[in-house]
Amino acid sequence: MEAKILTEEKNAIEIEIGDADQSLAQLLAEKLNSSKDVEFAAFKVDHPTLGYPRLILRMKKGDPKKLMLEKLEEIRKEVSDFKAKFLELAK
Repeated sequence: MEAKILTEEKNAIEIEIGDADQSLAQLLAEKLNSSKDVEFAAFKVDHPTLGYPRLILRMKKGDPKKLMLEKLEEIRKEVSDFKAKFLELAK
C-alpha cells in the first residue's frame, strides 16, 4: 500500500493513503482523536470511486508522525490479537 505526505507542518500533517478504501483512514482518524494531544483528525475522499483517502491530523502539541506511527502500531496489535482469537475459534 502506498502512502504520500501531501503537506507537513510542525504540528500538522496530511497524507494520502493510496490503494485503500476509507476504512483504514476512518479507523486511524478515530484512534488519533482518542489522544489528548490531538486538536483534529479526520479523513476525506474527493470522489468515492476515483480518489484516495486523505488523512488530516492537527495536534495541540507533539509530533504528528510519531503519534501516527504509535496509533498504527496499536491497530496492528489489535488486528493481530483478533486474528489469534479468531484462529482459536475457527479450529
